[in-house]
Amino acid sequence: MREMVSKIISLLGHEAVTAGNGKQALEILKNQPFGIMITDIKMPEMDGFELMKVVRDQFPGTHIICMTAHGGTYTYTDVVGVGAADYITKPFTLDEMRAKLNRVIREKDLIVDLTQKSTELHEANEELKRLDQLKSTFVSSVSHELRTPLTVIKEFISLMLEGHVGALSEDQREYLGIANKNIIRLTNLIETLLDFSRIESGKGLKLRFEPTRLTAVAEDAAMTFSQQLEERGVTLENRLDPDTPLVLIDRNRLVEVFINLIGNGIKFTPPGGKITIDSRGLTEKRDYLKIVVTDTGVGISPEDLPKVFDRFYQGGRTQTGVITGTGLGLAIAKEIIEAHQGYIQAESKPESGASFVFTLPVFGTETVYNLILNPMLEEAERDRAPFSMIRVDFWDQRTKRESVLSHESWEGVMYALQKMVRSIDSVVPFQNSAVYIFSFNDKKLAKEIGERVQVKLTQGNYIPKGIDVRFRSYSYPKDSRTKEEFLKGCRLYLRED
Repeated sequence: MREMVSKIISLLGHEAVTAGNGKQALEILKNQPFGIMITDIKMPEMDGFELMKVVRDQFPGTHIICMTAHGGTYTYTDVVGVGAADYITKPFTLDEMRAKLNRVIREKDLIVDLTQKSTELHEANEELKRLDQLKSTFVSSVSHELRTPLTVIKEFISLMLEGHVGALSEDQREYLGIANKNIIRLTNLIETLLDFSRIESGKGLKLRFEPTRLTAVAEDAAMTFSQQLEERGVTLENRLDPDTPLVLIDRNRLVEVFINLIGNGIKFTPPGGKITIDSRGLTEKRDYLKIVVTDTGVGISPEDLPKVFDRFYQGGRTQTGVITGTGLGLAIAKEIIEAHQGYIQAESKPESGASFVFTLPVFGTETVYNLILNPMLEEAERDRAPFSMIRVDFWDQRTKRESVLSHESWEGVMYALQKMVRSIDSVVPFQNSAVYIFSFNDKKLAKEIGERVQVKLTQGNYIPKGIDVRFRSYSYPKDSRTKEEFLKGCRLYLRED
């Protein structure tokens, strides 16, 4: 049988070496590599099952065909289970052996090819990662280097426009105005690249949350485009109700979101068109506000719609047919909204304009917990740092009750507090009557902060006469042993009324 199989293999154009038993086969395999081993089950010295187990363990690149007797007690599952690639039942014909060999050879070649391609793909992927890191480092470095000279140029142009270097002719003022506008555009581009660099490096976006009226945020963004809207003949309408509930947001970042969405709308809207900012009310749980920015432009094609938030993607075309921009605006807008634990989506029908719908957290105790308190406490636990919450109240000496400050006094108080706390800490005002400071400090330092706040606000004339400043602090792990106990205790201090 051994000699017959060897001749069949030779007839098929392959080289064969024979062995009388399993031990001889192992010695041959140790001396030179073989692609395929054909073995019987019943053999002296070492049977086929034991041999296949050893070969699979010591020579995993060798494919095995097992010869089994017709009507034997073992099955296909038995032989494959110990490492065989296939089996052939005795007696067999030349055509049967040829078919088995060809199948196993194809499988072996395929595995070798896949292994090689997998190695090449891994190497290519590592090279792409290296190049991607170089790109991010380059973008970050160049962006940082460009900011300083641009700031200087912008300041000097502003001084010239304000007349600090003498009177300007109309032409000079016009040209400087054009230069100033383009410097602002370039500065915004650099800030976009820096945002992208931070996201790419995994650092994410550092947000400073504060209760904010969204109407004012939209108006700030709209002012950026006043001249561009006029030049293009596009109308921008802010339909947000001034009485819309306060949202807990990073104001500067949300201005950036509106700028990206409005700028996108201008780019795709023809003269005479309109861009609208509106609300779709609260979500079902009433904890998020739905905002929509809509344009009457060319719309987004169905194939582009799922990709509009991809970085560098520019599937759409402007009215002039020229693709403009970096392709990062919508991607960064998405990152900002998701950092607020909201979502953003695009809606459109071709030639019917486009809408961008996004959600923002409504200001309240739960959103303060979700966006500020919980993340800061987790960071404190991770870094094994203390954490404190300081509540600052204002009391009327005459009525012995909490006092609600006027808008003017409140703005002064907030300005003073922002100057007193570190950038890593958070200041959250509630209803012009209480302020909460979340700080990475222990009980002792939290008390010192509260005392400094008392002195600063009182002696600095930030509050009216007859109003006392009081504070209370609650610290972890000084006042509570576990994070859960601290969060529960915070609810006694943190309230909306």
